[in-house]
Amino acid sequence: MRAAAVFALSAGVIVPAVVHAPAAHADWTGASGITLDDGRYRLSLPTNALWVKVSVLASTAPDAAVLASTEALTASSYNWITDAPFALPAGTAFGDYPVRVDYRLPGETTKKWTGGTYAFRPHIGVSELSWNRTSTSYDQRQAVLSGKTTLWNPATGTRTAAPQGTKVALKISTYATSTYGTVNATATTREDGTFSVPVTPNGSVQGGTATVVTAGTVNDPDGEAYVPTLGVDPLVYRISADLNKFRVLAGTNVQVTGHVERYTPNGWKPFAGAAVVGTGTEPGYNDTTAVNVLGGATSSATGTFSFAAKAQYSTDFVYTSLRPSAYIQNSRSFDRSDITVPQQFSFSPYAITLDEYGTVTATGGFNGYCTVTQPVQLQASLDNGRTWRVLRSGTNSTYCDYKLTAQGYESALYRVYHPETNQFVAKGGTALKRARTHTRFSAFSISPTRPVVNGKMTVSGTVQRKVAGVWKPLAGAKLTLIFKPQGENQWYWVTKSITTDSSGRFSYRATAYKDGSWATYLNTTGSYFYSETNAKYIDAR
Repeated sequence: MRAAAVFALSAGVIVPAVVHAPAAHADWTGASGITLDDGRYRLSLPTNALWVKVSVLASTAPDAAVLASTEALTASSYNWITDAPFALPAGTAFGDYPVRVDYRLPGETTKKWTGGTYAFRPHIGVSELSWNRTSTSYDQRQAVLSGKTTLWNPATGTRTAAPQGTKVALKISTYATSTYGTVNATATTREDGTFSVPVTPNGSVQGGTATVVTAGTVNDPDGEAYVPTLGVDPLVYRISADLNKFRVLAGTNVQVTGHVERYTPNGWKPFAGAAVVGTGTEPGYNDTTAVNVLGGATSSATGTFSFAAKAQYSTDFVYTSLRPSAYIQNSRSFDRSDITVPQQFSFSPYAITLDEYGTVTATGGFNGYCTVTQPVQLQASLDNGRTWRVLRSGTNSTYCDYKLTAQGYESALYRVYHPETNQFVAKGGTALKRARTHTRFSAFSISPTRPVVNGKMTVSGTVQRKVAGVWKPLAGAKLTLIFKPQGENQWYWVTKSITTDSSGRFSYRATAYKDGSWATYLNTTGSYFYSETNAKYIDAR
């Protein structure tokens, strides 16, 4: 509202005069007043007042003439509102005139309040706002907002079309896929006061306001008119897709092919030009963008599509749908295809041993999470790692560890290997060289062949090792002499300290305890395979 002004009478016509501060009469500090858009006056005053009279004065002078007054007011929501606009005398100039309020509250005397003004001005505003359709859609994203501007003349009480060229500011609130926005536009009225403006909200319209911005110097703009809501008609579509592979390595492509259709008044039709997207995350109802995008394409004129999807992380499915928008809700339609991307992993430090009997054993585990069905192999290479052969296959335990045993070789590279699975990539562990030397007893004898009981006898023989396919003496080897008495199954060691000489020969004076079998075996170290003699039976006299 404009600032209060004081007017005086001159030559029978009321015109604006010099502004003076009005005298204060009221002791009701909460009083205030405003002119409504339809010319009525709203007064803030206790609604239990016994009597209220509102007068419009010609000026703020003590003897100012009363231009109009009324006691016809209705109490409403802590206010008093005049039942009708004030009818000021003919010829009264448009402007703001002082207001005097006479009132009486329960238990008090009549009092006055003179702090307000009455806007005797033409009121210009917007009305009859409407859309040309009830909703926007994928194919019809634009709607036209129409309205009318009117000018109310308080002198005549008539409402006519606003002048041609009146500007109207539009502030339209939109909503699309969980995102709020604002569309600002300006409309210009035609000769009949109407206007229309095309709007592309790219979603629904939640409301908004329309306000006249070219009211002129005399007219008083009405309050904001409210823009009606406008809905969205979601697109109905269906889509099918398939993958050319079930399992791919991270960073490599799988080809997605399929077909998309949309529902029309004539039934299902191929959807041309649709933005198809493959994601590793199931589309959500409120998704504003595609999440975890693997690839995408635009459908052909026949609704077909094909694109390469590059998966980086382990996933269970590829979800094929249309890119989300205000008109496409992916939670209603998508196709799910199985896919898996084996992930990198590492072996925990493992051990591979080759024992004296030729048994190779690998023990270790996987770092990180694994399942009980992960395969693991013990492999050997006889050509320095160019080719590998599987000695033993197995699986890891619940705690990701494993133990594999097999018959090994005299000399080979050994490693642990994990074949590719849905969870892990194919991977071989560090190759470890393991080797031992073959040994043998080339001679073994006992003399005399029939010693006396508790008499002495000589146990002798020769031990050899195999070097580059040739048997050579094994010097410094430690041997154990063992004895099994006749009638028993248990062997007993006699000595563990027999040592071969530089020629691999050995000799030991033993006691012939009783009848029984005698044998010798090599005390192996980490360098040699085990060997032993055949047992010799001695019949002691």
